[in-house]
Amino acid sequence: MSQSDHIIQPSTRTTLDALQTILQTGGVERIDAAVAYITSGGALDFVKRAEVALGGAWATMPKRWITSFDYCRTEPVALNYLNSVPNLSIRIHNAEFCLQHDCAPKVPFHPKTFLIRTAQRDFALVGSGNMSRSGLSRGIEAGLVLSVARVVPGEPTAVASMSAMRTWFRGIWHDAEPLTTSLLDRYSEIFERNDNLRSPIPTEDDVASPDAGTGSLSSKELQKLRVCRNFWIEAGNITKNRGPHLPGNQLMMKRLSRVFFGFPPDDLPKNSHIGDVQLKFAGGHSGEFSMTYSDNKMEKLVLPVPGPGAPSAYDNEYLLFRRWKPGVFELSIGTKAQKNQWLKQSLTIQGAFKMSSGRQWGVF
Repeated sequence: MSQSDHIIQPSTRTTLDALQTILQTGGVERIDAAVAYITSGGALDFVKRAEVALGGAWATMPKRWITSFDYCRTEPVALNYLNSVPNLSIRIHNAEFCLQHDCAPKVPFHPKTFLIRTAQRDFALVGSGNMSRSGLSRGIEAGLVLSVARVVPGEPTAVASMSAMRTWFRGIWHDAEPLTTSLLDRYSEIFERNDNLRSPIPTEDDVASPDAGTGSLSSKELQKLRVCRNFWIEAGNITKNRGPHLPGNQLMMKRLSRVFFGFPPDDLPKNSHIGDVQLKFAGGHSGEFSMTYSDNKMEKLVLPVPGPGAPSAYDNEYLLFRRWKPGVFELSIGTKAQKNQWLKQSLTIQGAFKMSSGRQWGVF
């Protein structure tokens, strides 16, 4: 007996909703995915939803992912993150050719397909969205889910279609190259070249800025915030939010700086909670910290409380945030000489900025 489901995103049912429904049916034995490209937001959202749906079974279940280096759209940080997931294997379609041709493919890899096997049924989800945050939940996408019973299969055409999909996956899996550390390093080198960071190839997670006023960040600049690993800023004078005699820990940043930290550039009302950022400080304090769109039209990021395991104070320091994995950032404090080096690196990709107060910041 065959069954079907639909994806009409984002209005009623997202790709993530449909995937979660499948994963909650019970007895999931394997997940296979073939997606054209993967962003950090998409990888993080999928893993979080799968962990909720499957619990402890997520870690032990075999998982196979096929993606591509095509056009430098897949983010190396996302690949490194997925590579650390237990029992998840990644292969890259036509990897060697892409690396030898600056990530231009010989034949574009463009599927958006999830094949999930349970003890009772085989599922195929085929849609229009990639493994990006937009493709999985936010953008306008459509798709269908087909499932057939494994024990007492029904309609011959449905069974034949499912078999053909699994044969197709096995073929491209066999031909694709395993993602090794060496392969990822070579791709990262191309992805992080100045010419790519200066003018990144857009993905579905890149949307236009809602702010068109003087001094606002352009859509091209927001794309740089998404792809760069490093964000630095002159902290300036931190507000005494903890009391007049205690060092503060609320960093004010340019509006839409949130894009670097993995949040979309939505038009939000003042004093809105944007989300939580996981920060690690030099092997010391680690935890989740709130980011807010403040009433002064700036982003306010709460930092680790000054003291043991954190800086003694943030006032007039040079702060560097480095993306370690999706949603997780290492915070460090640099010298003036290091800040000048960060500025130089940002200038090479046109990623250096200045706030109305004169404080400098940038990405690289």
